[in-house]
Amino acid sequence: MVEEVPGSEGSTMDGSSDSGRILADPSPPPKSQDWGDWTLESIQELRRRDAPFDVISSSSSSNSVTEKTQTVTRTVASTTSSSSSGIVTAAPTDASAPLPIPFDSGFNSNLTANCASFMNTMLANATFRQCLPISLLLQNSQSFFQAETSIVRITRTLDATCAADVSLCGKIMDSLGRNITTDDACASDIANLNPLILQARLGLLAYKPLYTASCLKNPVAKSYCFADAITNSSNPSDNYLYYLPLNVSLPSGSQPTCNTCLHNTMAVFEAATSDRSSAIANNFVDAAMQINVKCGPNFVNASLAAPITSDAQSLALMSGGMPLIMLGLAVASWLF
Repeated sequence: MVEEVPGSEGSTMDGSSDSGRILADPSPPPKSQDWGDWTLESIQELRRRDAPFDVISSSSSSNSVTEKTQTVTRTVASTTSSSSSGIVTAAPTDASAPLPIPFDSGFNSNLTANCASFMNTMLANATFRQCLPISLLLQNSQSFFQAETSIVRITRTLDATCAADVSLCGKIMDSLGRNITTDDACASDIANLNPLILQARLGLLAYKPLYTASCLKNPVAKSYCFADAITNSSNPSDNYLYYLPLNVSLPSGSQPTCNTCLHNTMAVFEAATSDRSSAIANNFVDAAMQINVKCGPNFVNASLAAPITSDAQSLALMSGGMPLIMLGLAVASWLF
């Protein structure tokens, strides 16, 4: 409804000067728009962010280890001020995001009960988590895949990985790599060629060479060679190299960047071929020859390192301040 309001003579608004009247709308002014705030859906998700290494062991009815994804929901709240209210975002920054964990997508239903128990106990162990093995993250970690998309997050992950006690962690991974093949663990799953368990065993046994390779730094930029390779979208061949110890051959036609990082990484892998039972001993020569085609005939050594004798292996296992028998007892104490 429009009401006529008397106005002063000479008033000119919207052609109403002839009548001397002003047209006005007496309806109440429109309400200011409400803006919503962003709130976290559950306190459990906040606790997971604050404790990134927490792993939930599966119950008897479930054989999976999962990492919940933090979610946010929008709730509408009225405002009493005409000014716009702030919006709080719950997404973690690259610097505060949880460190990745292996097998965060869980296991398939074909896993045997013994194997599920072994894997869940291993993944929940604090000492194992502190090792943060790249060798187990490369193929079976969704959170690591996300970290690889950010130079900040992958560098932060490598800082944590490279800060681990490689001597102790190496012995633990070797012991777990042997124990996973026992009847009390995953022997049946390995016999049935369960891909996740086969990859888990290879990852455990490849801990040392991948630790050393992933912790190498560019001598000029001082950045991690692995971080540079994994984030180099212009040449994906650079990151293929790190899958060699996991029994993944260098794809045909790959042309990694010929630089110091490539040379030094291949030197690490060459040294690892001294263990003839390792996966890297099976595919190193082919990869080295392929690299030399692009980078030059002598860019990397294309032959295997001298094999380790049984005596040398025994000595290596006994070195580092922890005899093998003591290590075995220590590992068994928290696995079973």
